[in-house]
Parts: sequence; structure tokens; C-alpha cells
Amino acid sequence: MKKITVLVDLYYLKAAVAGIGSYIRELEASCKDHGSDHINYIFTHDINKLVGKAIFLNSNNRIIRWIFQIRYLIYKQIQLPLKILFYNADYVICPDYIAPYFTFKAKRVTVLHDSLFWDYKKNYSFLWNKYFISLINLGINSRTQIITTSNYSKKNLIKILGSDKSISYLYQSFNYHKTSSSNYITPKNYLLHIGSFEKRKDLITLVKAFKIVDDSNLKLVLAGAQIINGNSEVLNEIKTFIVQNKLEDKVILAGYISKEEASILYKNARIYVFPSLDEGFGIPVLEALSFSIPVICSDIDVFKEVGGEYVEYFKVGDFISLSKKITSILKSKNLKQKNNIMHLNKFSRKNFIKGFEEIILDSND
Repeated sequence: MKKITVLVDLYYLKAAVAGIGSYIRELEASCKDHGSDHINYIFTHDINKLVGKAIFLNSNNRIIRWIFQIRYLIYKQIQLPLKILFYNADYVICPDYIAPYFTFKAKRVTVLHDSLFWDYKKNYSFLWNKYFISLINLGINSRTQIITTSNYSKKNLIKILGSDKSISYLYQSFNYHKTSSSNYITPKNYLLHIGSFEKRKDLITLVKAFKIVDDSNLKLVLAGAQIINGNSEVLNEIKTFIVQNKLEDKVILAGYISKEEASILYKNARIYVFPSLDEGFGIPVLEALSFSIPVICSDIDVFKEVGGEYVEYFKVGDFISLSKKITSILKSKNLKQKNNIMHLNKFSRKNFIKGFEEIILDSND
């Protein structure tokens, strides 16, 4: 069998925060660790040279952000097509929503992680939203295979893009590094959330719920990027609530943390809480479960799909419901969740890349 050449675009790792960054890293590792012998994977960049290049990573400087977007546009529409031509690629995988308009003979495999750009337009400026959605549409034609991260996201994208588009969902992998030793110090008794301070994450509901939990020694750790693309609205709302309710010594705003630091936070947390109003997937659910700690999520469909019976749920947006769930788990004698191995194996790197390959090989027949 003639080998199929698949070019995997890693460029967006220069600016990717949180979910998309993890997705790109997992895709690269999955290709290397478990890729088929019948497929020749070529990467547009050396991932080791991209990781840690923080100049474009969630910069608060608007000029720097626009410099990246100009470079990104030139790369996607000129440099990437030239790479496709140079490597004579049969497929190009673009894991960051956007594929180039010209791909020559190569078929596009484009990852649309969710439908949030369409569903939450108010979270983005009018021009930025219109520009980005135009770029997405530019890279989609009748030969584009769209992949998303959950069945929930697939249903939403079909509503937006139409049922005539070829859309499949693949559960992404996670592979958490469990640090055995670290100098990172955590509180002794705390609830945890790790994720960017975006409006849809609904962190204020978590803070309000925490306030009325009856445990004087309990703390709340909120880790993750606090200002997203220059927007500090969520951070300011949380800080105001903290001051007004005298929670300065109880709520810890840890800021952006490394994977090693996150590992320690997961390991020592009493409960992980994920209160989002909407998500495309929810990798922290799996990460927390892998550390055998209890997980509480809002009762949105995607969390039920990803977490299944291994997660406790509260009514989305209801801080009283959440506080009762936290209190109930804290009073439980058996906090550890060690019976979830089979569930977590569904999200392995091997399954992740095999899903991509089934789509590629099926369309190549």
C-alpha cells in the first residue's frame, strides 16, 4: 500500500492558550506515538521550538495581537499552501479552525473545536468576529472534512454550517504529567478550578457558591489566565465580589500556571469544580478524574457526555445548587474516585489518532 502523506499544521501553538494548545500538543504526540505505518506524518514546525515562545501567547498588547494575526493570515494563505505543495501532501490537518483556501490536491481536515464563535458573538468585537468566521468559511468546501471534539459540538455545528457538510466528532486525548515532587505550595484544604477567566466559564457562580459553604478552613483556588486578549471584565467582577464579601484570605487567584504546578493542584484538591455555561469539550474534567478527586460540573450536555456517571452535576448558573453539592461531597467519607480507568481509556492518544486515521483512510478509498 502506498503511504499517504499527511501534513499536520502546528503553527497556532505560538498563540494558543488552554484547550487548543493542549489539543495541538496531543495531536502531535499521538501521531508520533501511535500513527499508522501506512501514513507518513509531516509536521509544519518543530514543536519544541514553538512551546514556550510566549511573545504572542494571550498578549495584553493589542498591537502584538494584531501583528500575530497578520502573520497568521500570511502563513495560512501563502506559506502553508507552499508547504503542502513542497511535501506533495495528500491531506492537511488544521487543528485551529482555519484551513487555507488553496490546498492543491490535498484534502482539508479542519478541526472546529466548538460553535462558540457563532453562539457567543457578544464576547468578541464585531470586526474580529466577522473576520475570524470569514477565515473559517474560506477554508471549508465540499472536500473539507470537519472534525469536532464532541457529539454535542457536532450537533451545534450542523445547525450553523448545514447538514450537507461532512462533520465528525472525535474525543481528544489527554496525557497528564503527574509530578512526584515540586516546590509549588498549595493550601491544605481547597476547591479547585483551572481555566481561563472567560465569561462563559461562569466563575462568579463558583465564587458565590463557595461563600455560603459552611467550612471555615476551606479555600478556593482559581488558576488560569486572568486577562483574555486584553479583556479583564471577569477578573474585575471576581475581585469586586471578593472585596465586598471579605474573602481576600479565602479565594486564591493563582494566575497562569505550568503543567507541573497544575499537577500538584489537582493532586491535593478536595474537589474540582467546572461551572461553565458552555464548552466544546472540557479536558479538565478528565484531568481531575485522572487524579481520583471528585468532580462537580454544571449540568450542560457536553459535561454529561465527557464525564458520564463519574461526575456530580448541579443546575447550571445556580450557586445555591452548587454549594449544596459541594457540602454533600465534603461530608462524604469516600472522596476518591478510583473506578474510572475504563472511562478514561476512551480518551487515550491511541484512540485519538486512530479516529483521525479512520476518517482519512475511509475517504481515501
